[in-house]
Amino acid sequence: MTDHGPTEMADVAVVGGGIAGLVVAWELARAGARVIVCEADATAGGMLRSGRIAGVEVDLGAESFATRTTGVADLVADAALPLELTAPRAGGAQLAVPAREIPASDGPAREVPASDVSAPAGAVERHPLPRRAVAGLPADPAADDVARIIGAAGVARALQERALPLPADLAAAEPSLAELARTRYGSAVAERLVDPLCRSVHSRPASALRLSAVAPNLWAEFLRRGSLTAAVDALAPAERAGAAIGGIAGGMWCLADALRTAAERAGAVVRTQTPVREIRSTGAGAVLTLDGGAIVARHVVLATGPAAAGRLLGHEVAAEPVRLVTVAVVHPGLTAHPVGSGVIVAPGVPVDAKALTHANAKWAWLDAALNPDTHILRLSARDAGTGLRTHDEVATALRALTGVPVQATDIRALVETRWDDAVPAPGDGPTPTEALTAAALARGIHLTGAIAAGTGLASVIPHARALARELIAATTPVPAPHAL
Repeated sequence: MTDHGPTEMADVAVVGGGIAGLVVAWELARAGARVIVCEADATAGGMLRSGRIAGVEVDLGAESFATRTTGVADLVADAALPLELTAPRAGGAQLAVPAREIPASDGPAREVPASDVSAPAGAVERHPLPRRAVAGLPADPAADDVARIIGAAGVARALQERALPLPADLAAAEPSLAELARTRYGSAVAERLVDPLCRSVHSRPASALRLSAVAPNLWAEFLRRGSLTAAVDALAPAERAGAAIGGIAGGMWCLADALRTAAERAGAVVRTQTPVREIRSTGAGAVLTLDGGAIVARHVVLATGPAAAGRLLGHEVAAEPVRLVTVAVVHPGLTAHPVGSGVIVAPGVPVDAKALTHANAKWAWLDAALNPDTHILRLSARDAGTGLRTHDEVATALRALTGVPVQATDIRALVETRWDDAVPAPGDGPTPTEALTAAALARGIHLTGAIAAGTGLASVIPHARALARELIAATTPVPAPHAL
């Protein structure tokens, strides 16, 4: 551990050097504030990181961003970052669900919960993701690409949504997204569309999320119109599912590198391998205790994972790890991109992955950099502790999800990436965000990042920039730094 001196002064101390922390540092530094970023890991960037596989530097963390906001594009332009934004190739993604085997009935259509549907053990169906949906909620439950997934009885139940009354207390007592989807659309939509999307995109079950956090515009439109179907119909993009995302040529990890460089050029100090052990609030700010000294700051921003934030705020929060397995595979059967950009995997499908991304099918820049019949695939582990550890286990998952007879010997490289403090674990009572926000407010500490803004750069970056603007308005820069 590097000793940075006994005590340093700063206008703002940022704990956490992920994208949110780097955004705050860049915004404040270019406004003339003295900013010190403390990152416990060996590298900055948080969930944006890279590694060399098959001779190419590839993303080993987040590989895309949602374009539902202009947050990433605005940041790249405003910071003059030397990056090229790019769109995914056509092809879309698929949804893998347990095969349905429902006996024919002469009676009226009756919805059968996905958990009650019988099918041959291990049987899997793959379908294109619905073209017009938000968070798995369909704009037209009777559309062919929805009906293939939820079945005729599921369609009949979901079509009742427009006629359902809006509870008077809904805005004040928002249910989980799982409960909302089940109550409004029925269990087939909730279990076969909404929950798989939530687990894949947000690394949390729908029962641990709220629509107001996942899609705030949709929540507001729902309250205004009184119908989720009508709200989704008004907001859902017309393009294919999965098209409302963007990337960066060369990989999303380039954003973290370029932003750190911009922040440091503006005058911010970014220190890695520098964990903060304690934050002690004072009348004029706070004192941050490090292994090699301390920082006295007028303002403190926490931009860490939920467990780390909880420890520093004196409020324990359990976190769930996220594990990603990235492999290089040489197999001609994958060259036709049989599942488009990838597969979202519903609970109940007998594989250890909750999502598969065929990275070079998705991104043209990566495909061009690889040798013929060489492919980069990413598997998001369903259970952070087991499965997808060996070439045999990964090959089994790839066969099940793509239909291509991949063997262990076809896998030429396997890299595992793990974040132990990625998302808060589901629990009873107030959400982790609510609890951490209250604890931070009581201490005069500011929160940003996914713990405050929700998952994804489209949410995190605008939140971090807005917080930085508030701090700029409240901060008069300290004199040039000096040791006490």
